[in-house]
Parts: sequence; C-alpha cells; structure tokens
Amino acid sequence: MIIKKNNRINFLKYFDKVSFILLLFVIITSFFIYNLNKINEKIENFNIYYSNVINLKILHNEFNNFINNKATFINYDNLNKKISETEILISSFDTENFYKNYGYNFENLIKNLSHEWQKEITYIERFKSLNSSVVGSLNYILELSQSLRTKYLMNSIKDIIILDNALNSSTKLFVNNEGNNFEIAQININNLDSLVEKYNVSEIKFLTKRLKSLSSDLEKINNTKIEYSKLEYKNFLNKIETELNNINYINLKRQKNLSFILFVASIFLLCSFIYTYQKSLKTKNELNAFKYAVANSDNSIVITDENRNILYVNEAFEKATGYTKDEMIGQNPRILKSGLLPAEFYKNINAILDRGEKWIGEFKNKKKNGEIYYETASITPIILNENIKGYLAIKLDVTDYIKEKEKVEFLAYHDSLTMLPNRRSLQIKVEKIIEDSFKNNKKFALLFIDLDGFKVINDVLGHDTGDKLLKEVSLRFKNIFDGNSLVFRIGGDEFAIIFEYENDDLIILNAQYIIKNLNETIVIGNNSLHIGCSIGIARYPLDGDDLVSLLKYSDTAMYKAKQKSKNRYEFYTEDLTKTVSSRLKIEQALSKALENEEFYLVYQPKYNLKTKEIFSVETLLRWKNPILGNVSPDEFIYIAEEIGLIHELGFFVFKKACEDFVKLQNKINIQMITINVSTLQLVRSNFIDEIKKILIQTNIDTINIGIEITETYFIENMKDTEKSLNELQNLGFKILIDDFGTGYSSLQYLQKLPIDIIKIDKSFVSSLDDNNDSIIRAIVALSKSFNYTTVAEGIETKEQEDKLIELGVDFGQGYLFSKPKLLIEF
Repeated sequence: MIIKKNNRINFLKYFDKVSFILLLFVIITSFFIYNLNKINEKIENFNIYYSNVINLKILHNEFNNFINNKATFINYDNLNKKISETEILISSFDTENFYKNYGYNFENLIKNLSHEWQKEITYIERFKSLNSSVVGSLNYILELSQSLRTKYLMNSIKDIIILDNALNSSTKLFVNNEGNNFEIAQININNLDSLVEKYNVSEIKFLTKRLKSLSSDLEKINNTKIEYSKLEYKNFLNKIETELNNINYINLKRQKNLSFILFVASIFLLCSFIYTYQKSLKTKNELNAFKYAVANSDNSIVITDENRNILYVNEAFEKATGYTKDEMIGQNPRILKSGLLPAEFYKNINAILDRGEKWIGEFKNKKKNGEIYYETASITPIILNENIKGYLAIKLDVTDYIKEKEKVEFLAYHDSLTMLPNRRSLQIKVEKIIEDSFKNNKKFALLFIDLDGFKVINDVLGHDTGDKLLKEVSLRFKNIFDGNSLVFRIGGDEFAIIFEYENDDLIILNAQYIIKNLNETIVIGNNSLHIGCSIGIARYPLDGDDLVSLLKYSDTAMYKAKQKSKNRYEFYTEDLTKTVSSRLKIEQALSKALENEEFYLVYQPKYNLKTKEIFSVETLLRWKNPILGNVSPDEFIYIAEEIGLIHELGFFVFKKACEDFVKLQNKINIQMITINVSTLQLVRSNFIDEIKKILIQTNIDTINIGIEITETYFIENMKDTEKSLNELQNLGFKILIDDFGTGYSSLQYLQKLPIDIIKIDKSFVSSLDDNNDSIIRAIVALSKSFNYTTVAEGIETKEQEDKLIELGVDFGQGYLFSKPKLLIEF
C-alpha cells in the first residue's frame, strides 16, 4: 500500500473522540434545555390565550345575563368596562405572535369572532337604550298611577283594580317578558281605555299612552334578546378554544417528542462520553505505560517526524550511541552512518518506508566516539488518517552478539580452552592436505597423542589445574613445531599433529622430541607436575588414504604404546588392528563382568625365607569371562583405569579380601593380608572413608591390612598420593612399595614417604648375577637403614631362594613356595 501525503482539511482531526462526543453532548443538551424552555414558553402562551378565551366566555355570559335581564341592577360603567376588556381580549388574538405560534388558520376565526362581537355590541347598546327607557317609563308610570289613584280612583275599587292589573302585568312583563305575559299585559293595558272614557282626564290618557309605549319597548327588548341569542359569537369562541387546545396538544406533543429524543440522545451521548472517557483513561494509562516502557526500554527507541527528523530518543539510545537527547533532537538518523554500508542499502530502506511498509534489518553504525557498533532495527511508519506522520524505530545493540557469533564461528573450528584447531578443523585440513599430497606426490604423518597421567592430575588437583596443564601442553606443542606442522586438540587429553615427512627418521625424531619435551616438569601454581604421553603414528598414504583410516590407525598405535609401558610412541602395523580389536572386546566385556560375578580372588603367600613360615598373603584379582576365557590382569587393569571402572572394582577386591581373611585366619596362622590399590583409587576423595566402612562391616583391624602401591605409579604421582599414604599409615595400615627398583626411586623419596615394606621386583630375582646381586644387596642395605622389611617377588628356584637369604632379604614370594591359591585350597 502506497501512502500519499494529503492536504485535505478534515474537521474531525482537530478533535479527539472524547472531545467530539463531549461537544455533541453539550450541543444536544443545549437543544434539550432550549426545547424545554420552548415547551414552557408555549405552555405559558397557551395559558394566556386559553385564559383569554375563558375570560371572553365569562364576559359573554355576563353580557348574556345582562341581555336576559338577569341582573336587577345594571351598572353601566361596569358594563362598558367589560366591553372594553372584551375588545382587548379579542384584539390579543389578532397578533402576529399568536398566528406564528398557532397558525394563520386562526385568522378567519378571529375575524369572524370580531365581526360577531361587533354585532353583539350593537345588540347590547340597543338593549341598554331600550332597557333605560323602560326603566324610566316604568318608574314614571308607577308614580303617576299613585297620583291617579289618590286623585281620581279612591272611590272606585274596580277602577283601582283595572289600573293595578295594567301596572302589575307591565311590571311582570318587564321582569319576565315571555309570550303569555305580553298577551296578558296587552289586555290589561287595553282595559285602561275604559278609564279614559270614564274619567276623560289627560293624566289617565297619558298613563295609558305610556303603558302602551312601555309594552312596545318591552316587545322590542324581547325581540332584541331573540336576535342576540342567534349570534355565533360563542360558537366562534368554542371553535377557537377547541382549535387552540388541539394545536397546543399537537405542539406540545411534538415538543415533548423532540425533548424525549434529545433527552435519550443526551443520555446516550453521556453514556458514550463516560465509556469513551473511561476507555481514553485506559488508553492514557496504556500510553503512559508505553511511554514508561519506551523511556526505560533496553532497546534504543527513536521517533522521527514525516521528514525523518528526530523528535524523541530514549536513554538506551543515549547509552548506545554516546549522543545526548538534546544533541539528537532535530537531527537526521544519518548522523549515525558509519560509511560501511553502501548507498543502495539506504536507498532500499527509504523506498520501503515511503510505501508505508515496515523495514527490519541490521545497521553498522558509528557512535559519537567513532566506535563502530552493530544493531538490529525495525522501522515502522506512524500512519494517521492515511497519512504518514512519522516513524518509530526500535533498535537493539547486537555488537556483543555479532562478536559472539564470530567467536562461535571460530570455536566451531577451534578448541575453546587451548584455541587449537579442533577435530572438525582437522577433518577439513586433512581433506585439503590429502588433495594436495595426491596431486604433488607428498607424504604426511598423523601423530595421535594421549597424555599419560592426566586423569589422575585432573581428579586430584581439580579441573582448573587440569585446564591449565592442557594449555601449557598446547603451548609446548606450538613451540615444538614450526608453521609447516599443524597441531589439533581432538579430545579431552588427546591431540593430533600433522606434518610432511620424507622418511620415518623425521617422524621418530619428532615423536621423541615431543615425549622429551613433555617429560620436563610443568609448574602449575604450587604444584610441580610430571606428565608423559603415548603417541600413535599413521602415515599417508602408506597406512591410510583418508582421515577416518588415519585416525583409527594412529589411535590403535597409541593404545599399543600405552599397553607396553606408556610415555612412548608406536607406528601403526596391520597386526595392531588385532590388538585393538582384542582391547575393544575386553573393554565391552569388562563393563558387565562385575555385575555378572566373573571376578574372583586368589591368594599367594609371603613366607619367612629362613623359617618357611607364612607371614601374609597377597590378594590377586582374576577374571574368567565365558567368551574371552581367563584374562590376565595386565590386559584388563589398565583398561579398567581408563574407563573409570577401577574404583568399583577396587572396592570389590578390598571387601572380598577382608571377608576371606577372616575365614583364612581359621585355616592358617597368618598376620596380614595385602591388597593392591591403584593410584587412581588412592587419590579418590572418598577412598579412605569407604575402606573404613568395609573394615567395620568385616570386623578387621587396620594392622592386619597391607596396602600395595606400584613404585612406577607412586613416583609419577608422588605429591598426589603422599597425603593419602600418610593418613593410611596413621590409621595402622602397612604400606608396601611393589615392583621396587623399576621406578628409579631416589633416596629423598624413601626418606620422605611412609613406607613399611619394600617388594623387590621379580625382574631382579629371575636373573640373579653379579650385577643384580649388587642391586639387591643395595636395596636390602637401604631398606635396613630405614628399618624397612624386604620381600623378594618371583622366587621360582631353590638357588634363588638361597641367594636371597644370603643377601639378607627377609621374606619371599613365588612359585617355589606356593602358587596363588583359591581360599578353599588353603
């Protein structure tokens, strides 16, 4: 979607939703109040006009009463006042305001009403005139009749009656001028003619004339009443009243409906306002939360206007770039450009943003101090009313991630500890070297190196010391070989070295130099460490033409070197494959042997060379596998040490030997049983605690147990084992140095170490000659100087036994006296 800029004025854009609804509410409410006022105004107007109609009716009734002579006394001033009031009231209808409020249809009614009113006035005025005349005549006639009665009629009762009848009927006619009264009055007045004839006086004649005139006036009054009653004035008033009520009802209903609509609209708008206001409060809270989140975000936040000038940056941005907020406001983000990205990159960003689309990518920017840093960013257009109002950029400094990524890529092909190339790198390098060697007819050797004694150091002194040792070894490898050779770390304590060669002499020279160099003391902290290595050698293309073969064969040769005596090298030969295959079978069978109860113990006596009495027995471990048959300790002990089984196997031997010693004491007179302990066991942190538990379980005293340690392993790891040996001796154990004479022990070691018995290696006994005589004699002399007991191993002939007695050896051990036996054979 392409967003275009638009200058069209939109009224609503000046109002937010809450303000707009509030404005509508005020307008509608104002209309509602205005309409209520109009209703009140109409009601007031109606009441006025309706009151005028009622007043006109009242006045009309009064006029009607006047005409009908219902009032005995007529106040003409009051009557005239009411006429004036009537005219004023009628004129109140004939106004523009009235017609505007109630319609111009009233105009004819008002005109007709006015016309009828004019007629009514005429009749009223006529009535007034006639009535005044009648009243005056009646009063005069009454006075005159009284005079005539006194003057002429006193003597004639009959004449007085005629006169009284004429007067009474006239008076009655005045009071109630109905049809019968007129006839009676006329007869009685006509009867007065007899008196005129009888008395023939002017007064009677005049009275008769006046009574006849009075009768005529009364008849006229009666006719006036009849004509007055026929006027439409009251009907027009009723019509006006009815029409006024109807129009008022319609107007009020319309106004009330409008008021109801406005009221409902006001309530609706009020509810809408409350809802929108609450929603706006929520939005405001959300915006405040957003504002807080933006201000305190770990991401850099940048807000620009539509021209991409910066309006806002947060603290994270300031920390990331080194620029302050004041420095950045009004600036363009291009201030951060490092120049490391092409112009096309920024052109593409601008094109995406101009389309109103979101851009996500990565920048290489420059801080205020000039430092280059990496950041991922998402830039989103801020669109309001289909117009781009600005841009929101959320950025994250990923410099550490990029560096870590480069580190990860480096570590994918290098060892993290030594920084040497790793096995994956070895594979890539060998493939290239093989390709180059194949093309150029070159040869190269792969030396597979495994450190001897590293596991003991790592277990005893800790992984930290082990890691430092590996770093030092790696450094020595780097110093030994120049740039034409490649050194790799391919496992825990395993290394590989590749170099070109022309003949095997160069390979041998390098192997020997490696061993010599590693045999030199390595100082780690307060520890002086001695370490060696076993090297297996495979050659390209003689032994293999790919990495898998070369690694396999060099590994095979390395194990052969370890099996022989360690700290040496071996070339791969085809025969070694069989050896490795045999080792693999032993290793696989060994892992299940203890669980399957394939191990058993035999015991070989140590005896007094002079008295031939048994002094002690040595515990010897034997293994009979259902497939491999009898496997020599020389074939499986070192493997058990390498795969970590030696600890479990050692505790098995110790416990079984203690249990058998209790039984053996019941068969022969024996003072001690000796048990061979691997150096790996000896330096294990829980070794002494575990053997204490065994002694408690078997109820044996430490004085009856001898611990045999091979001199070679002891000297290689003397500092590591010295503490454990001292603790064992302090507990009462006897300490025996096995195979003495093969490890080149110095006098210093013999003085320092806790030793009770020295066992002379069988290699010195089996070939006793003048040279070996002197060696054994020196060992015996040395032992006696330190108060050590001596035991000679491997005595197989009487001659050897006699010679050893002559040399002063204390005890002997060998097939001449007894082969190793099962417990039941004693």
